[in-house]
Formats: sequence, C-alpha cells, structure tokens
Amino acid sequence: SITWTATLTPTADTEDAVNVVTVAASYTDTAGNAGGAGTSANYIVETQAPSVSSVTVSDTALKAGDTATLTIVFSEAVAAFANADVTIGSGAISTLASSDSITWTATLTPTADTEDAANTVDVAASYTDTAGNAGAAGASANYAVDTLAPSVTITSSESDPATGSTLAVTITFGESTSDFVVGDITVSGGTVSLSGSGATYTATITPSADGTITVDVAAGVATDAAGNSNTAATQFSIVSD
Repeated sequence: SITWTATLTPTADTEDAVNVVTVAASYTDTAGNAGGAGTSANYIVETQAPSVSSVTVSDTALKAGDTATLTIVFSEAVAAFANADVTIGSGAISTLASSDSITWTATLTPTADTEDAANTVDVAASYTDTAGNAGAAGASANYAVDTLAPSVTITSSESDPATGSTLAVTITFGESTSDFVVGDITVSGGTVSLSGSGATYTATITPSADGTITVDVAAGVATDAAGNSNTAATQFSIVSD
C-alpha cells in the first residue's frame, strides 16, 4: 500500500505539451491521518495523426518539354517522408525538399511519348509526424499528360504519273493538327497545292518535267491540340515520265 502503479493511456487525437498527474489530498494513512496533495513532472501528449492538407500540380495540362511544380502540404511537420512515399501518374519527380518539413516541393517531369488524360499524384500513408504517429494518405486533383508528337506519313495510290498530269499525295498525321499549310511541304520536281484539315491532307503535285519527284514534310511544322510539334515524315519519292 505504499507504491501504486497503473497504465496511463493518452487521449486520442490530442496535442498537448503541458500535462501532469495530480494526486488530491483526499486519502489517509492506515491510522486515518489525511494525506497531502502531489503532482508529477510534466509530460507531453501527441496522439494526433498527421494528414495531407493539399497536393497540387502547377500545370494540369503537360505537353512535351513542360515541367510542373509539385507542392505537398501536411497538417504538421513530418518525418520519414521521401520520394518513395509518392506515386506519380505518367511522370517522375526530382528529390522532394522542404525547409520546415511541412511544405514539400519537387519538379514533376511528364513521361515522354505518352497520352494519358487521367493522372494524379498520390501520397501513401507511409510517413509519420515527428512524434512517430502514422500519417494519412492524400492525392492531387487530376492532370493530363500529352507528350506524344504527331507522326506524319506521305503516301499515294499512283505509281507512274505522266508529266503534264497531276499527282495526288496523301499526308496523314497521327492525330489532328493545326497550322499545317502548303508552305510546310517541300517538293522537288514539281509544284504543289494543298487541301484538307485535321489529320488528313491531300497535296496535289504537278510534275515540272520527267524525272524523280520527292515530297518532304519537316519536323515542327504542325502542332496537335496539346501543342506538341510533329515529327519529320519519311521522304516520298516517285518517278514521272
């Protein structure tokens, strides 16, 4: 009856740096003498789990050559947090950095040659706060990645065009493009006019003389809806006589 023990369970979801156990003067000894009060030394209670306050990507429509700033904000300072705790949709990030262990930033680079309209950054519940409480998961809003450059092919159903006639050549892009004009076509051995729109165009070639006609479309002359420039086409060649 001199030394007494018990198990103390801290209150859940609590952050309190000032706590003591107080013994009231309401007990007596075995002879009936009233006892004096007493208190423990201070102890800290930190049972509140950290959470993800926000996950933001600065650019929600990423094309080839773009990068975005990823910002992750927690409800309090966290420990044991690193890139391995974060999953990046259609991209990769630089090493996460923070000056206060609350706000973390990195540069997000989208994956090359990718078209994906549904992507998020996901933070796993694998980090802790500085007291060791396990954290909750979090995620960003959606962002789109389109880093795929439109391809170009040049074809024709004709095999032996006659000089003085015209030759129809089809120019097909891998997806709908804009800004493609007749001046973007290089023709050797003839003149050209252009019709069409979107992903399919017809170049009408008028041979200037007997001989080889070549048709080229260079890289970077047209763009898709995301702003990616096209790749160069393989040269088309045909003999006119």
